[in-house]
Amino acid sequence: MDIEWLQTLYTSLVILVASAVHGIAGFGLAQVTMGVMPLFRSPQSASVIFSIVAVIANFRVWWSVREDFNWRDWIVPVIGLAAGMPIGIYFFEQWDEQTLRIAIGIVLLLAVVIIATMKQSDAVKNWLEGKNLNPGWPTAVIAGALAGLFGGAVAIPGPPMILYGTFMLAAGLWESSRMKATFTAFFGTLMPYRVASVIYTGDATASLAVEAAVAIPALLIGAWVGIKIYERVPRDTFNWIVLALLTVNAGVLLFTSGGSE
Repeated sequence: MDIEWLQTLYTSLVILVASAVHGIAGFGLAQVTMGVMPLFRSPQSASVIFSIVAVIANFRVWWSVREDFNWRDWIVPVIGLAAGMPIGIYFFEQWDEQTLRIAIGIVLLLAVVIIATMKQSDAVKNWLEGKNLNPGWPTAVIAGALAGLFGGAVAIPGPPMILYGTFMLAAGLWESSRMKATFTAFFGTLMPYRVASVIYTGDATASLAVEAAVAIPALLIGAWVGIKIYERVPRDTFNWIVLALLTVNAGVLLFTSGGSE
């Protein structure tokens, strides 16, 4: 078993910071982890480790909001997920390291734009008032399929579901707790599916599984720290700082990928 323990330490530190950011801002686990880890290790290995760790993270959060879980909200996008994930895994298998870094950078920028838009959901809600809009099940299936595509390819599945959930919230069709329960259940389904897929393709090695296991305590500690900081830090200001840093991070990934051979 070949493990570079210094690289494993860096990986655990990134996951600790990412989980702390998630605890404060309510987002950022996938974006920070997959934005930073490819800077010092291969994107392929980073995505496998994150997928394993994310199984624990999503279950931990889902358990706290399980009473708001509605299986109908979950099962419809999961139908799309079942179709989108294999396509994403196919791209993951075909892309070289440079292409994968570029793809991560692009999806990271997309996530920043969507999350920033989500922060303006009051304006969206005002526009939707009185329109009686309901996207229906086809939109949920499409959102799930795109999330599966992104999750399979670059391990950042959030943007399509964030956009869908923000619309449902702004239209008054969901409460925030219901959205959180749906998201964590959906991503909690997506990541085991992805882990099983990369095990089947041979990308999830025993060494990466050990590294993920080593990082789990960092995940739990970071989440605890983030929740404690959340009680003392102005959340809105912190959110915009995180978005700015993620934008810079995406730019670094794209710039360094463009300059690599």
